[in-house]
Amino acid sequence: MIRSMTGYGKAESTIGGVPTTLEVRCVNGRYLELSTRIPKEWSDKEGAIRETIRENVSRGSLSLYVRQEDVTTASSVSVDVDVARAYAEALRGLQRELGLAGELSIEHLLQFNAIFQGGSAKEGAPDVWPEIKLALVDCLTNLNAMRTAEGTELERDFETRLTSMEESLVVIERRSAERIPLERERLFERVRQLMGEEALDEQRLMLEIVILSEKLDVTEESVRLRSHFKFFRENLAEKQAVGRKLNFLLQEMNREVNTIGSKTNDAEIAKLVVGMKEELERIREQIQNVE
Repeated sequence: MIRSMTGYGKAESTIGGVPTTLEVRCVNGRYLELSTRIPKEWSDKEGAIRETIRENVSRGSLSLYVRQEDVTTASSVSVDVDVARAYAEALRGLQRELGLAGELSIEHLLQFNAIFQGGSAKEGAPDVWPEIKLALVDCLTNLNAMRTAEGTELERDFETRLTSMEESLVVIERRSAERIPLERERLFERVRQLMGEEALDEQRLMLEIVILSEKLDVTEESVRLRSHFKFFRENLAEKQAVGRKLNFLLQEMNREVNTIGSKTNDAEIAKLVVGMKEELERIREQIQNVE
């Protein structure tokens, strides 16, 4: 079952007593690229957060956003008077040193967050990582559910297009086989016209017919193409990321179809080849979104 690289996931939880919302968005990416916007209090957890994401997502450009409600109350905030005094003395010293006019006010000290201590900064607070991981995994699970659903739709589309190409290939093989005796007779007729009453070199003529038959025969390309179809379907059923494999198989399919097209000057076969190329191009566009 393939997964799309595009998706969205959301989870809500209470972490460290604070209502928290996690959101992840993922779009196409050649590799796994991570961007995180987390509370500064979680900065020491960023490595573990990224590792958890890697365990659940293998490809894509993923962004994690975390929002926490402000639950600060007057009783949970205190002022470090010693730090405030140190800032005030430093500012007065700077004022004297530079000869600056004006009076120091409380507004100046409010610019320094270090003088305030919130309840979340208390030492000995329990480790919130288990809560963070639980919420993050829930968020990533929701993301992957959406990506899997989109992958299922992509797989249906791929199957429809593969079936269409297989049907075209059957017609191409039949048409190619029918043309060989026609082209053989056409070659005989051309030689007769060129030689007139002169004796025909039967051995040379048979050699030309063999060469012509090889040029018109698409059996080898058809066998390889069917093999690629088979491997493509098998990879669609794999559980791990297969986007790169599918892209490679698509290139091989395109090569075989081009070879078939180059072997014929038949209008019906040429039309079918163009149709197969169009199907391959549509698959190629969608493959760019497969993990």
